[in-house]
Amino acid sequence: MSREMKFPRLFALLWVGTFVFLIIGPTHAAIFASRQEAIQAVLPDAERVETRTITLTDDQLQQITRLATAQVDSKLLSVAIGYKGDTVVGYAFFDTRPVRTLPGTFLVSVSPTGTVQKVMIVAFHEPEDYLPPQRWLQQFDGKILAPELQVYKGIHAISGATLSSQSVTNAVRKASAAFRIVFQGSH
Repeated sequence: MSREMKFPRLFALLWVGTFVFLIIGPTHAAIFASRQEAIQAVLPDAERVETRTITLTDDQLQQITRLATAQVDSKLLSVAIGYKGDTVVGYAFFDTRPVRTLPGTFLVSVSPTGTVQKVMIVAFHEPEDYLPPQRWLQQFDGKILAPELQVYKGIHAISGATLSSQSVTNAVRKASAAFRIVFQGSH
């Protein structure tokens, strides 16, 4: 193959590669645990786990949105219920929501009394600079759904990652509100 033929092919290949990179962009996605591993991490005392996908009624959706004071984009609620014997030990709510422009998937476990037990990041598609550290997530442990469960009130923001702080806090508020509306008093 002549040199004249190689140069246009190389140029075309570089152009296509650059175009694809600019359209797709660099990937930052990180998946930290499988669904099953995440459930085991937030419901460690559970001997068995029942997973449910619940379709919320319009009324339940409105109540959860109002209580959470956070966006609830779907009528589908993904929850794992942990049991020790016949006793419920906790509820784990999956929530995927935008962080900045890309999604994060969070898992929030709530005790049978409505107290947040643990918050875990299952997947995070934003750059690692915006990833909330484990120590920051621990501030939710033991909290209940209350007006103070908001960034700049009872929850500290993450310097340089305020949208991440807000996204995780909204996931916790949604899980707490969903527990209250869907499960509280039913077990």
